[in-house]
This record gives sequence, C-alpha cells and structure tokens, in this order.
Amino acid sequence: MKHTYHRLVHFADTDAAGVVHFSKLLCYTEEAEHDFLVKAGIPLLGDGGWPRVHVDCDFVSPLRLADVAEITIAPDKIGVSSITWAFSVSCNERPVANGLTKCVRIDDDGNPVDLAPSWRQALTQ
Repeated sequence: MKHTYHRLVHFADTDAAGVVHFSKLLCYTEEAEHDFLVKAGIPLLGDGGWPRVHVDCDFVSPLRLADVAEITIAPDKIGVSSITWAFSVSCNERPVANGLTKCVRIDDDGNPVDLAPSWRQALTQ
C-alpha cells in the first residue's frame, strides 16, 4: 500500500545555498513513514522503536524554501522484524529523490522483535 505525505520546506531545512540539505530529505521520508504507521495503527514508540539500519538514496534535483515536497512511501519488503520502505520525493511532479530505507522493530533493550501479524496486515492492505 502506498502512502503520500506533503511537507512544506521551512527555512531551517535549507543550507547556505537555499537548497534543502540532503539529510533533511531523509527526515521528510521518516515523517512520511511515521504518518503511515500512525494511520495504520502501528505504534511508533512504547515497548521499543524503529531504528534505521540502512539507507540508499539518489538525489535528482533540489528542493527550495517554500516548496511543497510530496513524499510517497510504501513497504518494499517486510521481514521477520524489519520493514524496507521504498520512497520517492517530488515537487510539482518533478523528481527530487528516491530510495530505500530499512528499519527494524526493537524492544526496549534494543533486541529485534517479530512484527505482529496485525501490523503485517495493516502494511499490506
């Protein structure tokens, strides 16, 4: 299931050239992921979390102050305790970036835990 999230570019997101810093684009994709999880009824925190273990991103064109980024995210692969998200970022249909982010569900001690069956269902509907 694909999920789309919109994010206005703020001044604090830009570098000295007025372009969104590459690391902020990854923050935008994480915001989209969190929005997806909340709407799917999957907890972000409590009894663990979702650390990133891998990121792969191609940057295509810049975003600038006051642009509205459209972030599309979808589960690409669902593992035993992990989700690999495929994402794309665009602005007015102009490609900005695309890639993959892998996160792992962990318990409070940092150990991987199996994804609940209800979560798997919510991720694939």
